[in-house]
Amino acid sequence: MQQEKHSLIAFNDLKRVIIDPGFCTLCGACEAACPIHTIKIEDKKPKRLHDCSENLDSCPICYDICPHTETLMFEMLRFVADANHRRESLGYYREILLAQATSPDFRVTGKSGGVINALLNFALSEKMIDGAIVSEASSKVPVKVRPLISLVPDDMLSAVDCKLVPSAVAEAFGRAVFEHGKIRLAFVGVPCHVLALRKLEAWQHKLMDSLEITIGLFCLWTFSLDKLLEYLLHEHGVAANEIQSVDLTANEYLVFTQEGVVKIPISEVKEHIMNRCRTCTDFTSEFADLSIGGATPLKEWSIIIVRTKKGEDLIKKAVEKGVIIVKEIMSEPETLAHLIQLSMHKRNSALREMKEMRERGVPIPGAAEISTKPTPSEISTLEEVRVEEVMTKDVLTLSPSVTVAEFLEEIARHHHIGFPIKDELGKVLGIVTLQDAMKVPKEKRSSTTIEAICS
Repeated sequence: MQQEKHSLIAFNDLKRVIIDPGFCTLCGACEAACPIHTIKIEDKKPKRLHDCSENLDSCPICYDICPHTETLMFEMLRFVADANHRRESLGYYREILLAQATSPDFRVTGKSGGVINALLNFALSEKMIDGAIVSEASSKVPVKVRPLISLVPDDMLSAVDCKLVPSAVAEAFGRAVFEHGKIRLAFVGVPCHVLALRKLEAWQHKLMDSLEITIGLFCLWTFSLDKLLEYLLHEHGVAANEIQSVDLTANEYLVFTQEGVVKIPISEVKEHIMNRCRTCTDFTSEFADLSIGGATPLKEWSIIIVRTKKGEDLIKKAVEKGVIIVKEIMSEPETLAHLIQLSMHKRNSALREMKEMRERGVPIPGAAEISTKPTPSEISTLEEVRVEEVMTKDVLTLSPSVTVAEFLEEIARHHHIGFPIKDELGKVLGIVTLQDAMKVPKEKRSSTTIEAICS
């Protein structure tokens, strides 16, 4: 099939491939990057204020740096690929920690132990940064968010939380540089926000001279807010101003009000998930310096996935100064198991969605297509491995008498998602996966053997 010719003015392609099909997640990167400031997020979509071809013969940037296009995807790996671990469900990383802010103020005002607030305020007070880009909840309707340029510590106390609706934080990054003159910024965003910033960095855009550190949030999906609020009002009698906060699990959408918690099956709200989020495989912000999210089932703790030297240095300094306390995630195997389970759930859901789109002949965003394929360096490495080395390599197996609780400890130790079971004679009895183990009630995991749940 003949490849479609690209326009010399990239916005034409961006509109045709991303905006018009509904794949835009309103990060605002195109607005921030435009060299003649002609792109603006209006009425929940990027628009041109005037025809850029009047000023430029050609310009590729808004298409190149969009987090949903195929461009620069492999180039971004250089920001994280020097890490010593890689897992399909988690990306590249140096270590995975559990963390909690030592200050009671941060633990009360922040989510999951106040770690992000504590780190940002520490970096600001130590003059590592002179501002941070975060999302702020509306005082009248907390579920509505807007980007916030935090320039003083007090700005950050209520600004960082689990955001499940879009926010143009990449655009706010541009404003912080151009309008406020900030030269050392921290950036906090969900995976597609981080992807946009990394693309800008790979593109060597002048804005990125001001990027000091990126903190990525865990994100299962983002919702189209207006449709979601209308649904909550009509189907569950929950008005927008009654919502205090929201959360998302693999199976439920949780709405917290003063009256209690409304638990809604994911199947009921799935139609309100933004189009591009349906094909996103990234739960843990795989291109960030630090990826941070809730440490379910623990209360008031966060998981920190340390991916880069820059992120590693910030955590080390924060621990030394007593700003946060950390412990190895292996000390809480169920927490790591839950993290891997959610990551795989999002990835598998996206793969199913893409398969259905292909069968219907519906175009898939280029970034989503590339995210499911091995990188050139991974292909090269695999080609160098001899078949006999793979076939003779020792495979870690478990005894059928191992309990589910012990199995989860092995998951945490090796970061696998399953193990074969062998009896004393070396006969393979089956395979136990993380999904199998998580079906066993917590109170029964110490008494249930993996032989009873193996497939």
